[in-house]
Order: sequence, then structure tokens, then C-alpha cells
Amino acid sequence: MKKLCNLLILIFLGIFQAYSTENNPRITYSINDSWQFRLGTSDIGKEGWSTVSIPHTWNAEDCVDDFPGFYHGTGWYRKNIQVDSAMLSRPLYIFFEGANQRTELFVNRHRVGEHIGGYTFFCFDITPYIREGENQLVVCVDNSYDSEIPPLSADFTFFGGIYRDVSLISVSPIHISTTHYASSGVYVHTPEITEEKALVDICTMLSNTQKVRSKIFVEHKIYSATGECVAASRKKVAVDTEREQAFNTQIVVNHPELWEIGRPNLYRLQTYLWDNEGKLLDEVSNTFGIRTCSFSAEKGFELNGKAVKLLGTNRHQCHSGMGNALKDEMHVRDIELLHEMGGNFLRIAHYPQDEMVLAACNRLGIVTSVEIPVINAITMNQNFSDNCVEMMKEMIYQCFNSPSVCIWTYMNEIMLRPPYNSEPSIKKDEYLKYLYHIAERIENTAKEIDPGRATMLPCHGNLAAYEEANLINLSDILGMNLYNGWYGGDFSGFEATLDKIHQKYPDKPIIVSEYGADVDARIHSFKPERFDFSVDYGVMYHCHYLPQIMQRKFVVGSAVWNLNDFHSEERMDAIPHINCKGLVTLDRVPKDTYRYYRAMLNKEPYVAIGGSDWYNRSGVADNSGVCYYPVSVYTNLKQVSLKVNGKMLAVSEVQNGAAQFNVPFIDGINQLEAEGTFQGRYIKDFCRVSMKLVPGSFDNKESFTELNMLFGTARHFEDKTASLAWQPEREYVSGGWGYVGGKAFRARTKRGSQPASNLDIYGTEQDPIFQTQRRGLNSFKADLPDGRYVVYLYWAELSGADVVDLAYQLDNIVQKEKATERLFHVDINGVRVLSSLDVAKEVGVRRPMICKIPVTISDKKGLTVDFIPIKGETMITAIRILKMD
Repeated sequence: MKKLCNLLILIFLGIFQAYSTENNPRITYSINDSWQFRLGTSDIGKEGWSTVSIPHTWNAEDCVDDFPGFYHGTGWYRKNIQVDSAMLSRPLYIFFEGANQRTELFVNRHRVGEHIGGYTFFCFDITPYIREGENQLVVCVDNSYDSEIPPLSADFTFFGGIYRDVSLISVSPIHISTTHYASSGVYVHTPEITEEKALVDICTMLSNTQKVRSKIFVEHKIYSATGECVAASRKKVAVDTEREQAFNTQIVVNHPELWEIGRPNLYRLQTYLWDNEGKLLDEVSNTFGIRTCSFSAEKGFELNGKAVKLLGTNRHQCHSGMGNALKDEMHVRDIELLHEMGGNFLRIAHYPQDEMVLAACNRLGIVTSVEIPVINAITMNQNFSDNCVEMMKEMIYQCFNSPSVCIWTYMNEIMLRPPYNSEPSIKKDEYLKYLYHIAERIENTAKEIDPGRATMLPCHGNLAAYEEANLINLSDILGMNLYNGWYGGDFSGFEATLDKIHQKYPDKPIIVSEYGADVDARIHSFKPERFDFSVDYGVMYHCHYLPQIMQRKFVVGSAVWNLNDFHSEERMDAIPHINCKGLVTLDRVPKDTYRYYRAMLNKEPYVAIGGSDWYNRSGVADNSGVCYYPVSVYTNLKQVSLKVNGKMLAVSEVQNGAAQFNVPFIDGINQLEAEGTFQGRYIKDFCRVSMKLVPGSFDNKESFTELNMLFGTARHFEDKTASLAWQPEREYVSGGWGYVGGKAFRARTKRGSQPASNLDIYGTEQDPIFQTQRRGLNSFKADLPDGRYVVYLYWAELSGADVVDLAYQLDNIVQKEKATERLFHVDINGVRVLSSLDVAKEVGVRRPMICKIPVTISDKKGLTVDFIPIKGETMITAIRILKMD
């Protein structure tokens, strides 16, 4: 019965394919499902294959595990496809939207070709290699380091795999090219635009696989957004044999509707090929917009002659648990997040991304910059130079028709860490000369293909290095990646740097192409400090930067680094292997920094309670049984009120996008309600907070249930997995609780110290619990009432751990702390519970150790945990006390 069903399916597919190829000039469909996959071997006959679907990456898990590095090497994919006689009579192509980074294709054991580069589309003609019936496709993808393929290094993970869609394209022998840089084969340009008319230049790449020269008709129809045909052209063309050729024509669109940020009017261009008998040979659809754009220091960015401040973000293409193998709707959702925030600019960094990204930007009216992945360094040879130029060509042709694209970008932070500083064999003069040679080739390539768009070269803060390399005046726009107050310096250095650059280059338009601070959404501090990774420091950072950007006309735009948190395997920090400068988390939960920008940029009335994602909190109750914590309400209204647990707290004026309140939290669930009015409408936001209060003194026996304290820090930490709220340390006072003696550990850097270690703590996802500690302490005391408790003592040995020297840490690299032999006893209420404890010997360096100890308190002795040194300093990272009765 199963065989009969399969036979009927094959017959149906054969009839369908025959009908489709006869009645449709072009058939395109994805072949994403049921590929066989295995790592590392070219012997495709061996066992060990697994079934996967495209998009797919083999690094989704190993890029975030506790083992250094992730798999660089080959991955093999194979799939069988059915080809009937009708399909066999037509050219057949296989189209890849993205595979990283060197890809080879084999069809029926014949090598078809290779593509170099991990972020652009590519297409292979498989017509000569297919046969009727079953055909085997085999794809080898290699993400190994290759000195001839950019990027050579960068602050993001180089995922391997076929991570975007794969499709088959069946076309007539005469068709619009599928292989001209894997673009649509049709390029639209609008060189002349007035209110009365727009001149539309159309270049169509024609392909004739037949051995005879043929005459055909090329027809273009332009449709408005409402579906009305507003212009058309039909011309006869002679198509040469077995080669591609360009056909150019012009069409006039009367009274054009312009593509603008607030009104992104789009046109649809339908291109048809007809033979002499009136048979349709091919049809391709393209979306384009009619607009002008320009950049200058004097007028800023002008779209259709109107000045517009570009304010938005950068974006990386990865997601929690998925690596970079995202579904189409996830790419679109990111652009919608940016649009909802009020952003009108997206720097698509540091590489071209899924076609859905530009499609969404075109539709929503978001100006974009797209760039090739030449980052940090170059290789001084012809192959590397050629690959850079080829990537630029692919990117431009593939993105050519997108009206949102106004900037072509290349060579991000190329002078960040030049190799001649560490490699004596590389001569500085030779390197700078070759660097300029490659940059000039890329720049000239962009201007030759598309002179109407601007170019940008993003620099890091050491502008003198780019001046020495003669790169400042090469591109139209100077991109500046500035992190004053994060990697070094203070906030005020940001505007000082901008003004200094403008004074030196008064005619150069500047885009702040990157700025940001790492924010772990689980960490909060009411004493925020640089490198504490707190939400609060991140908000302070952006509250300073954005007004400074908006005040300066010569700053034509800015892009926060980054829209979303993203994978960077070499990083450690609060969330190991993740760069957490995103305004939303890796799984796209908005942070307070996102709420701030939405309040500042969004024109729709908006009210949002800060910290609404911080549900589990803890604090110290005052004598009235409440704990006062500051709460921000982000809004674009002039004033807003806040109710707490149904009672009006206050009405506050709004400054710089936020209103501030001092909120009394009670133990248990707290309901917050923010409200403002706009044109008679009430705009509201609600928030629930679970607060676990710890009494400052233990006079009331019934008032204590648990205490979770982090040592050596002012940070609050929410363990979302366990619904635990950790609070900062406090010093012991009689009748209360806290540490006695010692000092807070601060990780040393080249410029001083930072408030927490940036080491990855192996074996836990709650790294911030173990990245701070108090050393040399004598004891922890809590004058708890009598009863049964469980005491959890937390440790992690941080000394002697390896430290990775990363380029993007600039001069603030954390110094390796010398290995210390640390030996001590632990007593609880005079009873020795741990003897000669050596955490490093017990569990290893950078690994968590948690001791769970039941304790009964009687005779009003309270709890005393003593740390008795034997060798070196005593140490502890956290303590948790849970009442059992």
C-alpha cells in the first residue's frame, strides 16, 4: 500500500511539473527540507548523517558552551531531487541566499562550482549535470579561517552552514539572468526626478542558452502601490547566443509618488520577455522607489530635498538557540521592532543580510547602510583584494533596487589593531600602502557601479591611525564608532571628540556608526558604574549620547550598537559568548534602553514603566515594612502619573524621555500603573513586581523567609530561571545582617579596575552571581530568630584564570590575576563545617561551588559564618539563607 501511495505521488508530481513548466515561464521553489548533514568528512558514503532543514548552522550550540572556540571546518549536505523530462528540457539553477563561507556544489558527483564569501547570494547553473529521474545534490560548506577571505576577525561569531534558504529556479532557454551576481537581473535607477515626472532607467540582463541568435520583445510595466499601471515600454531585442547581455531602456513616470520615511511609496516593475509568436518566455518582478538622497556637513542628510536626522541602530542576524539560521519572519520582526521604536535608520552590519531585511526597510521607510565584511585587518595579497571587490559587486547588484539603501559601507575599524604592531615581519609602510590600495579599489568599484549612492568607512576613536593611512577623505561619509564612557574615558569625551573632528574636517558629514554599553537585562544597580553591565548604567549612557547627537547638525545620523544582543564566542563578560549591547535581548525582549529610545523617537503617544521585565526583586524593609526603589517611566508625553497598588503616588514632569518616581514596594506582589493623556486619550502601562523584602532587623520572628546576598557588589541580579532575586551586600550592624571585614574584589585593568570580573564561569548560566566577591572577610552574621534554615555558600576561584586579549576591548583589557593558593576553614555558629577549603582544588578555577548546609538556630544565637584563613585570603561570592519552618 505504501509503495502504491508513493507511486501515485510521483505520478502527480510528474503531471504537475510538466504542466507547470509548460504554462509558467519561470518556476522558483525552496528545497529547504530533509537534507542529510554531517560534519567533517568528504566521504559521503559513510554513515552518521542526520536530517536537518535549511536554514541550518552547525554552531548554534558550541558557540555558547563552556569550551573555548567553536567548530571551524567543513560540513556536508546532501539531498536527492526529482527531475522530469519537462524540467530537463529547460535550464535549471540552484540559488543559495547564504552559506558561510566557502561553498562547493556537486551534482551527481560532478563538481559544479564554488562560491567564496559567507553573506551574499550565489547561484549555480546545474543544467549540464542533471538527468531525468533522481539527482543527488551535495554541498560542502567550510567556515575555516582563510587569510584570503574577509572577515579575518571580528566581534561576532562566524557561524558555519547553509543558514539561509535554498531554491531551484527553472526557466526558459531565453530568460532574465539568474547568475549576474545572483541578483534579480533587472536594475532600476532614477537619474532625473521632478514633481512632474521621473525618468526611470532600467537595465535588464538577458541570457540565451540556445545555440541560435533570437529576437524577442522586452516589456516593462510599472505599477503604483494601488496596482495601477503608470508607465510601460515594449521593445524588440536581438539576444546573442550562450552569453549574458545588457538591455537598457528608459520610462517616464508622471507625477511620481516619492519614497519617503513617513510615506515609503513603492512601485512594482514587471519585466516580461515575449517571443515573436506572443509566448511568454520569462517574467520577473522588482520593487523600487523614486527618491533622491544626499549627505553634507552643512545640510545633513537630505531625502528628496528635505533634511532628515537619521537615528537608529545596527543589527546582527542571530538569535538565542538558533545561531544565525533564522526564519524569514524573525528577520522581519527585528525591523518591525526598530520601526516601533521610532528608528528611521539601520546600519546592516557587518555584512549583507537576508533579503527580508531590506524588503521590510523598503516597506516601512527605514534608510539603510549595507556593508561588506572587511573588518579589523586585511591580507596583503591579490586574492584577498579581489575577494573584497567581488563582495562589493555582489552586494551592490543584489541590493541595487532597494530605495532604502543610501550608503555602501566597507572596512569597519580597519585600524583597530594593525598587524604590524605584533608581527615584526609586516612592515608598517607596506601594510598602509596596501590597505589604501584595497580601500581605493572597493571605493572605485562602488562608484563605477552606483555613483548615485554615498560610501562610508567606519573608524574607531583613534582617528590619527586612519589619517596616517590616508583613509579619511576616501569615502563620502566618515563613520565614527565611539564608546566614550564604556571602553575608556567618560561620557563628555563623546561630544568633545565629535566637535574636534568637525573642527578638523568641517566639510565631512559624520555618522556615529556605533555607540553603546553592555547591558545584562538581569543586572540592576542603584549605584551604576562603568563595566557593571547594569541596565541603569546603560540608560545613563544613552541618555547622555542621544541629546548630544541630536544637537549637532554635522552629525547626519547615528546607529546604536546594537538593536539586539548577538553571539561573540570569544567574549566572556556578564553573559559569556554574547555581546549584550543590544537594546533588546538575544531573544528580543526589550530592555529599558529600548524603552528610552522609543520614548525619544516614536511619534505615537507612548508610556512604559521601566524595569517591567524585572519581575523578581528583593530589598531591605524599613521600619514601616516597605522598601523604596527608584522607578523610571519612559514616555514622550509631558507628564505622567504613577499608581502603586491602586493608590496614586505622584504626578511627575518628563525630562529627556523619562519621569522619575520613588516607589514604596511592599512584600509580595506590587501593581504599578503609569498613565498620561494625549489629546484627551489616556495612555497607560501596567507592571507587576514580586518583591521579597528582608527585614533590616529581626525583631519580628515571622517577617523573614529568605535572604539572597551577593558579596563585593552594588548589583542586583535576577535569576529568571529559578525566580530568585539577589541583592547587593551590606555591612553587618547589630540586630541585622551582613558581612564583617574584608574588601570587595575589583578586577584590575590597564586603566584601573572594574566592579566585576569578566570571566566566563563554567557550568552555570548565572555567571554574575560568581563574578563578584568579598575577600579577606572575617564572617557573615545575621541575627536571625530561632528555627531551622538551609544555608547555601557560593564560591568561585577567579585568580589564575586565563584572560583572552581581544581587539575590541581596546586599552581596557582585564589583567590576569596571579594564581593564589587560598586555604581556609568555615565555621557556622562555632561548628566547623568545611575544613581546609581550597575552592580551586575542589572544583577548579572559574567553576562554581555551592555548599548546602542545614542549620538549626536556638537560644537566640543567630547565625554566624566565620572564615578562618590558613593560607592566602578568605573569599566568598554569595550566600543564600532559606527558612524551613
